[in-house]
Order: sequence, then structure tokens, then C-alpha cells
Amino acid sequence: MEKKNFYRQLRLSCVVLLAAFALNVSAQSSRQVRPYSFNKKGVFYGRQPVMGIDIRTFVDLGYGYAKDRYNVYFEGQILPFVDPMTFRLKVPGSVYQGGYPGDYSDDYPVNPRDEYDPYYNEGYVVTSNAVLYNGRKISDRASSFKDLGWGYGKDTFEVYYMGRKINDARSSSFKVLKDGYAEDAFDTYYRGKVVK
Repeated sequence: MEKKNFYRQLRLSCVVLLAAFALNVSAQSSRQVRPYSFNKKGVFYGRQPVMGIDIRTFVDLGYGYAKDRYNVYFEGQILPFVDPMTFRLKVPGSVYQGGYPGDYSDDYPVNPRDEYDPYYNEGYVVTSNAVLYNGRKISDRASSFKDLGWGYGKDTFEVYYMGRKINDARSSSFKVLKDGYAEDAFDTYYRGKVVK
């Protein structure tokens, strides 16, 4: 009799756990749905129109977030005091070393000339007085900085690979070849490291 009760309790516990898991998964997936829609009349969140959107630069980021060149939106509402050029959505469950995608990881950069995306904020960003890589300041020489592609960048004196300075690289003769390779007057580099 006790054994029968034990198995009944076990089955009931399994059913309850399964139901709780199913409810949790459905609640999470509802946040991933992209409820923004477009038509000739504008952009809608669900069935509500979202006012003031620049349709040409509008990007649905998922999880209820979206942005255009002027604003960041959450569930169709403008988020005040949020800069769309620096806003990045961190997806739950994804962990980046160093706090930013690509920092100290094996992420391989693509050639930025392949396709222009004004809202792709990872990589080098040149402001009026600094150069940033994934939001981290790497140089004060913004006026001379050039993004060379494939993760490489240089200013008048320094050369960088994915935001990290390449020691002993000569900026004046440094050029990117392709597929992660680059060279200066004395060395050849692959993904920022000297090829020996």
C-alpha cells in the first residue's frame, strides 16, 4: 500500500513539475515574439500604432525592444533618455566575457564593408574626441583613426586588433590583406598576432 502511494506521489510530482516547466517556457517565449509590424500606415506594436518612428531606420530588436535613429522603444513606448546609437540589447542567458560581445573571445569580425548597418554598434566607433571598441575607450586620436576591416584599426601611432593594441606594429606601413591577415614593413599578422 505504501509503495502504491509513493508511486502515485511521484507521478503527481512529475506532472506538477512538467506543468510548471511548460508555463515557464511559454512565458519566456512570449517575450521573444516580435510584435512590431509594418504596413503603409506605419509601425504597430501589436495593434497599437507607434508614433514618431523613422521607418527607414527602424529595427526590431526582439523582446519588445526596437529602435530607430532617434529613439529606443520598449513595447511600443519611447524610452526617455536612452541613446539609440549606444543602446545594445543583452539577451538573457548569453554571457560575454569582459561585458561586451567580442571582448576577449574567439568571435571573428566580419569585413565592415560587406554590408552597412548603422545600428551595428559592436566594433570601432569614432566620436569627436575618442575611439571606442565595443563601448570601451581605446584611443584619444579620433581625427586620425581608421577602421581597416577584419577587426583591425589604426591611428597615427598605434595599430589595434579587436580593440587591443598590437605591440610593435608600425602604423605608417600597416595594411590589411584579407581573411584576418595584415602586414606592416617588418611583420605579417593573423588575427592581431605576429605570424612566425
